[in-house]
Amino acid sequence: MLERTLRRIENLNENLRRISFSILILVATLSILAETSRGILIPDSKRVYGISLAGLLMYLALIIGKNRRSFFPIFFVLSFFFPPILMLTLIPFRIRRKDEAYRAPAKGMDLLSASYGSNLVICKSVRIMSSLATSLAIEISKRRRVILVDWSGEASKRFRDIEHRIASPSDIWLGYKGILGSSYDLTLSELLSYFGVDQSAILNVIRKRDIRSPVDDILLPLSEEHVRIDEALPKPGGALIIDLSKLNARGKNAISLMVLLQCLAYDDRDFLVISPLLSPITDERLHGKVRDEIKWIISSLSKSGCFILSTHEASQFSDEFDTVLECDSCATPIYRLNGFRLCPWIGGKGKRLF
Repeated sequence: MLERTLRRIENLNENLRRISFSILILVATLSILAETSRGILIPDSKRVYGISLAGLLMYLALIIGKNRRSFFPIFFVLSFFFPPILMLTLIPFRIRRKDEAYRAPAKGMDLLSASYGSNLVICKSVRIMSSLATSLAIEISKRRRVILVDWSGEASKRFRDIEHRIASPSDIWLGYKGILGSSYDLTLSELLSYFGVDQSAILNVIRKRDIRSPVDDILLPLSEEHVRIDEALPKPGGALIIDLSKLNARGKNAISLMVLLQCLAYDDRDFLVISPLLSPITDERLHGKVRDEIKWIISSLSKSGCFILSTHEASQFSDEFDTVLECDSCATPIYRLNGFRLCPWIGGKGKRLF
């Protein structure tokens, strides 16, 4: 409860910081434009007040935005002769180089802290994805409740001294009630078909109802018990393992997506979801509307945490995650888990940024 309260306060402060930054930049820009109207290249004594005010506001904005620029004094002096040059102080903040790698998490950051955001872990193979997902679940379930989507079926053998429950897809309720992002007319069937998931695989999971019905009407129990995901989780801690080892690749992707969608139905989720996922985030032929839905899904999952494990093709969505890691053999890994090394993701031309 305390961790959740502190996280909400942090998010509130972050929103106030962004609003303050925007207001200061707007006022500074208006002041610069007013001084530019006096003349661009010829300074006068009256201009010093307007430029000084704009410079002060700009500097405060850079501090609030956590971007202290050492070259600010140079641009500030030059702005007396050419006022718009003061706006150059914002260029490093506003423009991101194409070869820039995704930001790495802080070196002192632990897995528990990362588990409260959205995390993409890029792996070299499906086997590594499944094994690493289990290792992550074992480590984090000591402190949080975790839902693990197990593709290999080996997780139950590794959860020995940790409270856990094992379920098949037919044991829990994977119906989804809610609206997928801003596309109110998008149905679950359309969403999954855009993702490249075979609808026949979905029909093996969702029975007795037509999946073409509107999303907000989809309440599809998979068994007579109607056990929800949060009810199946051990309390107060531990892991719920959803065993997908008997399904083919398409079925595993379909169930993984259904589990992620179901987790979005909880406004105040107190558990973490860890899942391998190839489709849809590896499909380069995505429909534009579906791409927006994926961004919304990832943003919603970050409210209470997720680890999505995928392959290098998933890097096209790297900007949508709070943290991007890769399972690699780097010299200075951020995390070590049972022989796995979690390193900052190498983006663009391979330059690693810390």
